[in-house]
Amino acid sequence: MSRYRASFIHLMISTALAGSVFGIIYWVWYPEPIFSIVGVLPIVLVLAGVNLGIGPLLTLVVYKYGKPGLKFDLCVIALMQIVALIYGSYRLYDEKPDYLVFAIDRLEFVSKKQIDQSTMQFDEAGTEHFAGLAMVFASPPEDPEAHQRYIDSVISDGKPDLESRPEFWAPWLAGADVIRQRIKPVEKIVPKTSDEQEKLRRAIAAYETDHPNLGVLPIGGIEKNLGMLLDRDSLEIIDIVEADPWTPAET
Repeated sequence: MSRYRASFIHLMISTALAGSVFGIIYWVWYPEPIFSIVGVLPIVLVLAGVNLGIGPLLTLVVYKYGKPGLKFDLCVIALMQIVALIYGSYRLYDEKPDYLVFAIDRLEFVSKKQIDQSTMQFDEAGTEHFAGLAMVFASPPEDPEAHQRYIDSVISDGKPDLESRPEFWAPWLAGADVIRQRIKPVEKIVPKTSDEQEKLRRAIAAYETDHPNLGVLPIGGIEKNLGMLLDRDSLEIIDIVEADPWTPAET
């Protein structure tokens, strides 16, 4: 067998294995639109480069029919690929978002590793869901003394902020009135560019018939300025909007 054929076979095997893993990542762990929002694509591309590029390339370099120690070399290459794939997959699984949390004026993606689940005050399985995420409402304590203790815990004790504190969470619809107050009507979104303006126009045109009262909440903790499109009446999350929701509202 030539080295080119060996490298091609290695590429086909790697493609099948990596394709199965990437399918789980895309369809199960990070279903759209989560995949596009949280910036997981660069990590996936690195995994793809290692498994579909470096592995078969190394086989092309080391393979020579009848070469002493060839099986050992190929086993080392395969082991390197498997370890890289397992490690990368574990990191992606460990960091995948599990909750969509409304906190103060925005939505935040939160993973289970970021929180102490033992402090959860309700059964999140019974709340609303979006793209596999449990939707929850976070609010600081109303009692002045309890509120001050919360502030001190963040500033002085270094504890996580509101979105990562399940003891301050409630089911999504429990915060309906507060959430509605923070949703910016789509007509008050001020696009920064003509591209943003066109994308916002398309989003409104696609959904306004079924959802005449559309609004947008900012998504925090990500690099892009994106908003989540919601029905202001039902609080149903509909889609993402590729327009900056942080710009001042029109008056």
